Amino acid sequence: MALMAHLCAGWEIRPHARHDRAGIQQVYASCLKEFPWPFARHTEPEGLEYALSYTTTLVATEPSAGIVGFMILNTETGYLSHLFVDPDWRFCGIGSGLMDVGRVLCSTPLIMELDLRNAHARAACAAAGWQEMATQDHVPIGHVRLTLS
Repeated sequence: MALMAHLCAGWEIRPHARHDRAGIQQVYASCLKEFPWPFARHTEPEGLEYALSYTTTLVATEPSAGIVGFMILNTETGYLSHLFVDPDWRFCGIGSGLMDVGRVLCSTPLIMELDLRNAHARAACAAAGWQEMATQDHVPIGHVRLTLS
């Protein structure tokens, strides 16, 4: 069941299924290669697997490419822990589409933490309307907490 579709680009967003795990892990790994994550928790597959098991995961799929992006979201708190789009599929509206669906599923504004050194993500978030939160309690050093209404 598609929650959103982009007919011109050919992708759709839907809830993930168990058989999507390999595609999610592939997108995750390809994105992690682009940025030297400073903390081991970002590269541990157990952390991703835990998030997939206990929160809402949406995938963006394209018929010939498979999974081209995903988002992991706690719909009760609005906390977005993962948002990744395959490098070959960026600038096709997938990230915005995932965020739009996430906003519909949550009754609160979306919140995420972003590594300050991730310039591409910072630019994408700014363009999408994310704003820095005034309070920074419990935010890891080198990160910023953002919100999207």
